[in-house]
Amino acid sequence: MLVLAEAFPRDIDRYLATRPSILVQPMGTIEWHSHHLPLGLDGIVAEQLGRAIAEAADAVLAPISWWAVGGVPFPLTLKLPLGLIEPVFEELYVQFGEMGFAVVVAIAGHFGLEQTLGMKRAALAAMRRTQAFVLPLTEYDTVTDLYPGDHAGRGEASLLQAMRPELVRLDAVPPDQPLPGVLGPEPRGAATAAYGQQIATAIAGRASALAHRLLASPHERARYRDVLGLSVEVMEAVLRLRQSGDKASAPPIGTAAWLAHCTALTEGDYDRAEAALRTKLADLHR
Repeated sequence: MLVLAEAFPRDIDRYLATRPSILVQPMGTIEWHSHHLPLGLDGIVAEQLGRAIAEAADAVLAPISWWAVGGVPFPLTLKLPLGLIEPVFEELYVQFGEMGFAVVVAIAGHFGLEQTLGMKRAALAAMRRTQAFVLPLTEYDTVTDLYPGDHAGRGEASLLQAMRPELVRLDAVPPDQPLPGVLGPEPRGAATAAYGQQIATAIAGRASALAHRLLASPHERARYRDVLGLSVEVMEAVLRLRQSGDKASAPPIGTAAWLAHCTALTEGDYDRAEAALRTKLADLHR
């Protein structure tokens, strides 16, 4: 692994000449994660996951990007607009490609609908402008069998317990009182460092394997791009439904069909991934 911010030009030249040219870009934000987790959880976790992916893939680790789209409706949260941040993502991916990296892996600790849409749509746009292949991942994309994603719940608390246990304060609120802002399984009594390490290890190994598979096969890249485009179509449909009515009653993105497409994509089964996304689209239009 090579750390981009600490590398000299000759280090990058040597890396690009002698190794698979993969760059890993962690992406986080500043956001409310209730009273038991820090505001920078998404970035702290993404940076550690990015390092683990880069080590597993023998890749270059880019500095974390803290600027992300949207956030929860709680205080102390950056809520940057999609129209402002999506072009930044696209330029990051394009310019890393122009440096000579063949695959750019973007790993996001912050993965609301608009953030995920911005990353994946920017990846498609970047791939029309550069030879680099862009692999935009949320932290749960490759591990839906272990962790389907949550916000300040068991999964995120466990990941941080494995990485920075001193930043997890599960006793911050008495157990008989709610933790405001938690979306997903209750972390108190359920979050563990062992579970967090299991998730992190799986993410590193599977994301690395996926990046190398895409690096090795033009056919893989073409099929992945097709499915990525369909996933963007699904997210755009969900976003339109949310914007046209009550967000609380709008359909969620993380249904069984969506998670099935994530699993299939990780395994390289593009037909099954496409079928799951078409099921998701059909469900949205009912």
